[in-house]
Amino acid sequence: MVRNARDLWRAEGPGTMGRSPRHPASGEAEAVSMQRWREALALACRLGVGGVFLWAGAAKSLDRQDTILAVDAYRLLPRGLVTPVATALPWIEIAVGVFLLSGLFLRFAGVGSALLTLGFVVALAQAKARGLSIDCGCFGGGGPGDGVGWFDILRDLPVLFAGLFVAWRPGRWLQLDRLLAPKPAEVLTEA
Repeated sequence: MVRNARDLWRAEGPGTMGRSPRHPASGEAEAVSMQRWREALALACRLGVGGVFLWAGAAKSLDRQDTILAVDAYRLLPRGLVTPVATALPWIEIAVGVFLLSGLFLRFAGVGSALLTLGFVVALAQAKARGLSIDCGCFGGGGPGDGVGWFDILRDLPVLFAGLFVAWRPGRWLQLDRLLAPKPAEVLTEA
């Protein structure tokens, strides 16, 4: 029979006071497990969004004329801006994709991917609302087509949310940022 704290310590062993005898470190184990899930989710979001942006940018960069037609088909930009935007867009997508896949500048790349995706969603939604008969042009091609569907718009929402998650919680797994920048504690202790 347990009468006091010393008897409880003897019955359950050191370091278990106040915790369930079946799960001596259940709170710590749950915290570690949750941290691993967050890290895995951050890595999955990072690699998924990075792969999508790298693929989309590479496809657009291979056919500049189709990219110009795709940007122009949305009827959002003045004629003078269509060619510069269509020329720069694939390379921006490739850069964001490389940053996300390599783990460099993750918060910046997460915000960049979310902003680009938000711009794509707005462009797709206005094309759908205006009834423009265009092809999405998301992965190359573009110009006249069957029109933008709800699937085209909804397909971009997980990419948007994944980019926001990477900006919020970039994770630490497979990240080059960790190798290039010292930890904050190291900077404070050196001074």
